[in-house]
Order: sequence, then structure tokens, then C-alpha cells
Amino acid sequence: MSRQFSNLIFFFLLLISCEKNDLYVDPDYPTTFYKLSDEMVSQMRLSLSNDYPYLRSTLNEFGFCYPSDYYDVMNPPSNSHLLTETESIELAKDFISKHPSETGIENLEDLSISKVYSLPGGTHWIVVTSFQKVDTIEVLHTDIAFNFQNGEIISCEGNWFPNIYIPTKFNFNESKAKINIIGKKVSHYDIGGDEYFETITKSAIEKSTADLTIVSIKSADKIEIRVAWMIYVPEVSSKVYVDVMTGKIIRQESTVIS
Repeated sequence: MSRQFSNLIFFFLLLISCEKNDLYVDPDYPTTFYKLSDEMVSQMRLSLSNDYPYLRSTLNEFGFCYPSDYYDVMNPPSNSHLLTETESIELAKDFISKHPSETGIENLEDLSISKVYSLPGGTHWIVVTSFQKVDTIEVLHTDIAFNFQNGEIISCEGNWFPNIYIPTKFNFNESKAKINIIGKKVSHYDIGGDEYFETITKSAIEKSTADLTIVSIKSADKIEIRVAWMIYVPEVSSKVYVDVMTGKIIRQESTVIS
């Protein structure tokens, strides 16, 4: 490691130690979605099942489209007219336009389709949206999959998040976020399922890269939408997500292939 980089790390560590108790608090951050009442969710589910009698997916406790492990519905009747790719996309858009709350997509103009494909036999079509973006920042894991059979929707799984707020001022820029995770541990699982840990070192940070992303953090009663630096640290085979306002690690993904 160069002496210049070592001095830079020392300077930032000193700066962070002075500022960590004086971080700017944005009252509008993070965007938060709260769990709906059981009565509200039941009403939304009933309304959806009445409109789409062949639907096998459901809504979660936040009112978003969600997969279901159980269903008791009829299969759509056979249809001699097989859907085309264009028709299946239009069906997905029609569902979205009628159910912005359930999909989280309020403006169809923001939507782009990631992939469309037909399952064997030509009666099943899958339409998958791209990840949501706020300005140019991608929202992690927000693709929505629609499944159509014989011209009828049978499942909608996934959602976007409306009205995501992006702070105008970050407490942690890329450099500060990287330095703030030096000494932190990341976890992996070996082929036997046992957990082990690795420590992020200064040299590992030198070889890391970072991109701005948006992450949803779900707890028992709410979903928080946080802006984070996704720091890829190849030396410890991990992607580490650092909140731009708190500097805390809010998510970690192992890139080890076991």
C-alpha cells in the first residue's frame, strides 16, 4: 500500500471519528412502507380474486403482489387463440394500469420489459419487468413476473416502490463508505452449510469498486427503502451495501460459489 493511500485512510478515519456523532439527519429518509391492517389486506385480496378468478398468487401484508404456496382456483379454459409476445405484454400493462397499488407502478411510462418468453405448448407466457430505477439509481430486486395461461393472468409476483425519496445530501460518499467498513466482517457458508467469516482489510478496500443503489429492508411491520453504496470487495468475495446516511452495513451478499 502506498504511503499516500495510508495517509488518506488515516485522514478519513479521523474525519469519521469526529463526525460520526454529528451526522446530518434527514427527516424524510428513509422512505417507509408500513404493514396494512389485516382487514385492509383481506379486502384487497378479495377484490383481486373477484377480478381475476384464475389468479394463483396473492398479496403480502403490505398489499404488494406476492407468490402463494397454496391456491384453490380453476385453470383457465382452453383457448384456440395463442397469445403473441405483444399481446402478453399488453395484458401485463393492463393489469398494472388497473392495480398500481399492488404492483407499485404508478406510471406506465416508467416501465420497461426485461424479458418475455413462452413455455412449451404456447399457452403459457411469462413477462418480466426490468428493475425499478429512480433517476438512474437501480432499486435492488424489483423485477415483477407475470404469468399468463390461455389468455388469463394466473400470477403476479414482485413489486416496485412508489415515491422513493433520495436525500440531496449524503453523509457518506464513496470514499468514506469504503473506509468505514475496514475491519468489518463478512460471512460465507461452506459446502457443508457451516458459516465462516472474513475481515475486510485496507488492502481489500484498495481493490474494491462501488456503485450507488437502492435497497429495501424488510422487518416485521415495515419496509424501509434506503440508498446505499454497493461495494464489491473481491478479496473477501462479497458485495457490501453501506447506507449513505448512517454508514452502516445494511446488507451483505456472498459471491462465493459453493
